[in-house]
Amino acid sequence: MLAALVGGLACGGGDDGASLADEPVPDDPDVVIVAQDMAFDPDEVQVAADRPVSIVLDNRDEGVNHNLHVKDAPAPNETPLEQGMSRQGLTVTLPAGEYEFVCDIHPNMDGTLVAR
Repeated sequence: MLAALVGGLACGGGDDGASLADEPVPDDPDVVIVAQDMAFDPDEVQVAADRPVSIVLDNRDEGVNHNLHVKDAPAPNETPLEQGMSRQGLTVTLPAGEYEFVCDIHPNMDGTLVAR
């Protein structure tokens, strides 16, 4: 797996809960995306294709709801919406390609996961 430290990933949403991750936050994730100042940092991340990749969303916007939603990824592909300073875990396995990630309630917060 490719390890990357990234900052800024935020927001939340989910229709029926089937796509929501319900997993512990790993101590040593492959990727950390920070949500701060209403932006993701970084906004582009490269990960290994066809392998489980652990991602942590580190919400540093005090009092602001954020989540991470990897669009078009197999479920579970998003973290629940959570307010304020928090960390959430998500594990995805992505075929090679590019995948948009967003904060569901802040669509201006977006980025790209590139699986290779």
